[in-house]
Amino acid sequence: MSEEYKSEEHKNCFLCNHPLFKAFLTGLMVFLGAFAAFYVVADWHFKRMLDPVYQMRKMDRAIMKQEHMMNRQMMKEQNRIDKMARKNIHQGMKADRELRSFIHMEKTDDEYKIIIDLEPFDNNEKNVEVAVNGKTLTINAAGEKNIRNREEVVRYSQNLTFGDDVDLNKISKIREGNKYIIIIPEK
Repeated sequence: MSEEYKSEEHKNCFLCNHPLFKAFLTGLMVFLGAFAAFYVVADWHFKRMLDPVYQMRKMDRAIMKQEHMMNRQMMKEQNRIDKMARKNIHQGMKADRELRSFIHMEKTDDEYKIIIDLEPFDNNEKNVEVAVNGKTLTINAAGEKNIRNREEVVRYSQNLTFGDDVDLNKISKIREGNKYIIIIPEK
């Protein structure tokens, strides 16, 4: 009975008698299954993309990344500025040390001598200006230096205040070689 039943059932099977229709329906079912799977995945993706929480997290990450990049850029810029400032301070201190070695004061029993080395001031005593204002003696000096294919202006200014034991009206100035000597007599 089972063989007869199977052969009879097989004869009555619509799809068994029409193989092209069977292939078409199989293809349609595969297409519908694939479409349903694609639709579900696309729906999940778009829901996730349009989810405000997801968008906020994504935006937070982008902002944090941008802040990190800006902080790194600011740190680089700050390091560059610090390096330049240290270099300028070092050059200023070096120039100040050099100028201090070019200008110094000596006291003898009856006078003060201010000795100025004229080398940084173009070996010209006209670049050194001495002015008296009351009890204050002002020394201004300037000169140019050529260092590594660039010119630098060297300026020096100093105010010296003396007591009543000095007569600033009787100042004398002499040049001896590269030295410019200002002599201030005591009263």
